[in-house]
Amino acid sequence: MARGIDVLPVDVYKSEAKMFMVEDGKIRLPFSSLPGVGEAAAISLAEAGKKYEYLSIEDMQVKTKVTKAVIETLKDVGVLKDLPDSSQMSLF
Repeated sequence: MARGIDVLPVDVYKSEAKMFMVEDGKIRLPFSSLPGVGEAAAISLAEAGKKYEYLSIEDMQVKTKVTKAVIETLKDVGVLKDLPDSSQMSLF
């Protein structure tokens, strides 16, 4: 930032597992840059994000097989803000 480089946050569909990516002259953070997200979880998240579109956080956890701790980390940094918790509709 001090050198005028814009940094993009981790994105469920665009981030790589371990590599920083350049998008429109900005740098996209990888999943492994998040504390508590190990290599296996980062790879699973990156691969699944390129194959699937998630209906919910629950759906994402099933498809990626990551732990609840990883999901909580993603929630805490705002990566999952656009996804509902569950795929089930609420009637009330």
